[in-house]
Amino acid sequence: MNSAETATASTPITSPASASALRSRQRAVHGLRARVFIVALPLLVGICFLSVYADMVAKSVQFGVLQLAPPAVVALFFVALCNRALTRLLRREWLARTDVLIVYAMLLVGVMVSTRGVIEKLIPPLAHLPYFSNRDNKLNEQLTQHLPAFAVPFTPSAQNNAPVPEVIRGYFEAVSQGQSVPYAAWVAPLLAWFALIGCVIWTFACIATILRRQWMDNEQLRFPLTTLPLAIIRDEVEGQPFFSNRLMWMGFAFATIVFGINGLAANFPDWPRLVVDLNLSSLFTERPWNATEGITLYLSLAAVGFAFFLPTDLLFSLWFFFLMTRVQDIAAVQFGAMPTGIGTHNARIWTGYQAAGAYLVLIAAQLRIGWPYFKQVWKTAFGRDKPLDDSDELMSYRTALIGLALGFGGIVLWLGIAGMNPLLAATQMGIYLFFIAVVMSRTVNEAGLLMTETSFLPTHLIRLVVPLQNLGATNLTIMGLLDIIFIRDLRGVLLTSLMDDQKMAGELKLRQRSLLLPLAIAVVVAFVVAAYFFLRFSYTMGHLSLYDYPVGNARNMFGRAAEAAAGGAPLPDATAYGGLAFGIAVATVLAWMRAQFTWFPLHPLAFAIAPTWTMFVFWFPFFLAWITKSLVLRFGGINLFRRLAPFMLGMILGEFSMAVFWALMVIWSPTLLGFKFTTAPGFPWP
Repeated sequence: MNSAETATASTPITSPASASALRSRQRAVHGLRARVFIVALPLLVGICFLSVYADMVAKSVQFGVLQLAPPAVVALFFVALCNRALTRLLRREWLARTDVLIVYAMLLVGVMVSTRGVIEKLIPPLAHLPYFSNRDNKLNEQLTQHLPAFAVPFTPSAQNNAPVPEVIRGYFEAVSQGQSVPYAAWVAPLLAWFALIGCVIWTFACIATILRRQWMDNEQLRFPLTTLPLAIIRDEVEGQPFFSNRLMWMGFAFATIVFGINGLAANFPDWPRLVVDLNLSSLFTERPWNATEGITLYLSLAAVGFAFFLPTDLLFSLWFFFLMTRVQDIAAVQFGAMPTGIGTHNARIWTGYQAAGAYLVLIAAQLRIGWPYFKQVWKTAFGRDKPLDDSDELMSYRTALIGLALGFGGIVLWLGIAGMNPLLAATQMGIYLFFIAVVMSRTVNEAGLLMTETSFLPTHLIRLVVPLQNLGATNLTIMGLLDIIFIRDLRGVLLTSLMDDQKMAGELKLRQRSLLLPLAIAVVVAFVVAAYFFLRFSYTMGHLSLYDYPVGNARNMFGRAAEAAAGGAPLPDATAYGGLAFGIAVATVLAWMRAQFTWFPLHPLAFAIAPTWTMFVFWFPFFLAWITKSLVLRFGGINLFRRLAPFMLGMILGEFSMAVFWALMVIWSPTLLGFKFTTAPGFPWP
């Protein structure tokens, strides 16, 4: 890392003046005001509708896959512009910066809950089994009868040839014209699941409270996804104005033109299309090159914009380790092996377990580095001496630690009532909450990843100790449900947004505890509104006509559970154990080298997340950003870096704005224009 980049890494990108050291000495003074809800709640309802429609009906616009949701960012931009106009008109500030932040935090949570974070993964698996069960797959016999009756909208049956309940048939095939949507059948199951989801979100809030000071003040992570929201709220980026910055609007226009043209091409076949994705697999047709899982160049201008603010060594590590996973495939074939997919993620068995081993090292390193701080947290919570001031945290450390125990206990209790073995429930959800989700949050808060995806499930680790078929059909059924609803697809995990919200609150001097009530309200409102629209679209259009990913995800996870219940789950072999050991060894060496030598360029975090769908999508933007930033810092230094920062943020805002624009056009074009845009362009973050 050269001297210019060292200067950028030593201070927060969005506000050099508000360093973390100052934050620990100056208590936040701004709190919650009622006018926030006047603005936020109508927007929240509208964004929930838009998010469900875009993901499930428009299909080509997937808002739920990103940890920085485009509708929330565009709404923030709109609110900030309106607030500026109102301030000039009224000659006094109507919404303070902290008010705007709370509005944004509520909308961000709303999008995540409405889409891949909760609703999109919750409702489909609750209806899946009785509809797709038949005499051949015997899903009712193997799995359906073991579902907790209080948590599904039908009566579970073991008969493989039983007629499909009407409430389920109508969900998949649409109800008859004039027939009402059976919302009542879903109320009790959704309330039951909301109790479990609420415990998970509360546990995340407690974890976020404990980690905040360590990650923000002690380690000074960069939190790249806060860069654009803070720039909009402050109207400032790198010492330059944001809204009146010509370079920002140039970046905005560049992205707008690209995805404007592609939107027209998606609806009018004769219109030219700009290529933003290029699959290179056709170039590798001979052995051993054709053994690679695939390489695609996705050109996301938003991803390039975010990556521009990352250290060059981290950028290099991200794309380098991704390509190394492809080299591992080639090497395996050369040595006579056949790379085999792990079955649940975009990883091989070897690389999936390799990532699991790296996760173990990352968590161990976090505990080792933060141990002195964690001991202070414990003493502050339960000791007589209070080494830390927790009055400006999201909650007191005592509340966070007790709440963590109660929240996790509530999860285990809920699953025990559902019929799952409590020890197994604690193991599966413990790996998810304290192991996988924490590393995923680290990838967002440190590495700026727009997606959170992993390469393995807790069941992959459990099966190293005990064969899955020995766990029993009830345990396997509920484990399959948990994989679908929480673990298999981690996009939309709320821990990352809670950490980002705390970072922005600290920068803007907002009392952290002012976030709790708005975020709780946002979760409840988004859950209710999104569930209503999701069920409405499914029953009126037929879920089979909507976006097929939720059904495919449920089919995959339930299929694996049924295979294990029938005694057919394969036992782990040397590839699994060897991959785990290799991951532990390599990540340990990388962590030690990073600690000993400041010049060492390879980052263990990048090694851990290399074999993921996230890196499959974003490795090329990271590569472009690495080249761009390296050249900028070498030939222009820190001054050129700061001058270009608005342009990069403009590209992000432009790409996100076009995603929202085309989603709205699919809905409203017949009313506004007299003809219908049938689809939106494919955006390079599938």
